[in-house]
Amino acid sequence: MSFKTTASQRVHLYQIASAMKASGLSDQFIADAVQLGEYYEGVYDLFELWQDSDAGERADIVSDIQEEVYEAQEQPAKPQHKPMVHFEDLDRIAQDVIGFKKHLRNLVDQWGGISKLAEATGIAQPSLSRFFGSASMPRRTTLYRIAIAMNLSETEVVGSWAA
Repeated sequence: MSFKTTASQRVHLYQIASAMKASGLSDQFIADAVQLGEYYEGVYDLFELWQDSDAGERADIVSDIQEEVYEAQEQPAKPQHKPMVHFEDLDRIAQDVIGFKKHLRNLVDQWGGISKLAEATGIAQPSLSRFFGSASMPRRTTLYRIAIAMNLSETEVVGSWAA
């Protein structure tokens, strides 16, 4: 079942957006995030979480919202046919992802570390730590932001399995 905000939820979303504006967030970020929050429950929930958080937590939440916005902007206009991932391949794929992230983390450490990468990409340090610590498929937008910050080529950061 898809999520669609009610009129009351949209008003609440706009109120939080006004508070975001007052806190100094950009109009473009807020407009993109509100548009996504109107039909994506995860982003709507992040808005509510932002409202109930302190300044330190808010930066991480904004980073998470921005990732969702980038992901939504990268989606194709129509469905694409992609090859099926078979259950028996999941362990091998997870090991490939972990190995890739370990290699990328070594490059990051040589370049200056997670803190420097967080500053250069605008991705919150806790989000980057979660990124490097999980076996989840990396988002292409995250990889591109890392590549741009570190001046790496696309082939150095985007594998054939990047989501």
